[in-house]
Amino acid sequence: MFSYRSILKQSWNIAWKNKYLWLFGLFASIAAASGSFEYQVLANGLQSSALENSYSHINGLIVVLSAFGSFCAGFWNLFSYDIFTIINTLTVLIITLTLIVTFVWLSISSQAALVVSTKKLIVAKKKTPILNIRENLAKGHLHFWPVLGLNILIKLLVGLALFIMSVPLLFLAVNGSVYLAGVYVLSFIIFTPIAVSLSLIIKYAIAYNVLNEEPFCASLKKAIKLFGNNWLMSVEMGIILFIISFLAGFLLLVIISIFIFPYLVFAANYGLAWLLVLLMFIVLALILFTGAILTTFQVSAWTDLFLELEEGRGEAKLERMFKKKA
Repeated sequence: MFSYRSILKQSWNIAWKNKYLWLFGLFASIAAASGSFEYQVLANGLQSSALENSYSHINGLIVVLSAFGSFCAGFWNLFSYDIFTIINTLTVLIITLTLIVTFVWLSISSQAALVVSTKKLIVAKKKTPILNIRENLAKGHLHFWPVLGLNILIKLLVGLALFIMSVPLLFLAVNGSVYLAGVYVLSFIIFTPIAVSLSLIIKYAIAYNVLNEEPFCASLKKAIKLFGNNWLMSVEMGIILFIISFLAGFLLLVIISIFIFPYLVFAANYGLAWLLVLLMFIVLALILFTGAILTTFQVSAWTDLFLELEEGRGEAKLERMFKKKA
């Protein structure tokens, strides 16, 4: 029988018992920007003011464009130097570019490999299948370009939605018009659900592409149809996972504040650089560790839900509640 509890329990068992999946989860969390875009949209609204978010997004875009312009100008001027400077600089650029490409490949391939691996574990009835990291990573590599395209697409679409929401607010900060405040509230009400829905659709599109071998456009079409038919269950699952992620992040913050932050203050006050570096490394390791587990858990949950919806099973909690009352 379908239930969110069974999906979450199975997903947690998969994430906890198969610790080698954390490697995929670590890189996949980076590919999906620490999990999921719908969580970012909701979390940004909870953590800071809308105006601050708007300025932050626009300032980030300006910084990126400025850095790119400076890079192009510097690269063009590079050839005015001597040959040794040119060779050394180009070598550094090539190495850096190679590392970036490798990192992107690992992130995207791990995202697809995690979907493949979790499906094998979900559909296995009794005997746990033997999973090979290299084999699953190779399967993830086969879907690199479509999954990369879907990740880029959701970044662009969510970024566009956030930008459209920000425009009336920026004008509001300038002249303080009441009408602009109303426009912002209306745009927030409209575009926030759109951004969240797009993120959920992309999850299903990745599943269609990786698990069902659907082409890029076909996976998007089927994902839109699947989400349209099961939008309430998708939103309910998204809310549940958001709450779990929020609580996990809060718990991590409490642990760092209680057990590590006092020693950070102590190390800073007494100039203990080695202790400061060690503690910062521990904090970073805890964040990456938590992110890897959460991503593995979330991908397992979404993959399980996708398989349930594909087979036509499941009913939203709200629908069941209203049926009982009726």
